[in-house]
Amino acid sequence: MDISVIKSENVTTTGGITIGQPDAPLTSIEFINAACPYCRKWFLKSEETMTEAVKAGRLKRIIKPFDKDKEDLQLGNLAHTYLPFDQPEIVLQTLSFLFTHQKTWRNDLTPDEFKKYIDQNLKLTPQDNAENLTAIIAEANRANIKFVPTIILGDHIFDESIDMTDLSQLLK
Repeated sequence: MDISVIKSENVTTTGGITIGQPDAPLTSIEFINAACPYCRKWFLKSEETMTEAVKAGRLKRIIKPFDKDKEDLQLGNLAHTYLPFDQPEIVLQTLSFLFTHQKTWRNDLTPDEFKKYIDQNLKLTPQDNAENLTAIIAEANRANIKFVPTIILGDHIFDESIDMTDLSQLLK
């Protein structure tokens, strides 16, 4: 990922799903797609570290589900329509489930089968969040964010390949 083209000044803390205390000293903004295997890697390997920082009051996370045109990310776009933006704990549980089980649904289900999968496994229904999702796409375009995951933590921009020791240092 070429971070030199990202205009982080065009990334805001509005929109997305906010997790943690509003006045936390650090804020991460995470552009992810639920069907992206690299987002899966990021989410699962950082989950404990990020959760600990949120619980300690050091970090506010803003997760921005980023709809992408890429064919193999379309079920991720569909999953984003089920995320209740106003219920961050449910969103975290949903993303954790979807990323944990991504290999069982990502390549094997049609959109209709995936809708049933979400209903059966997560008991979620489609949400009225099209405006939020459209705003996230527009923001990513303004900031020249092309790839998922893209994580912005203070002055640092990175992807799933960040070392967890380096992430822990950034969160202190």
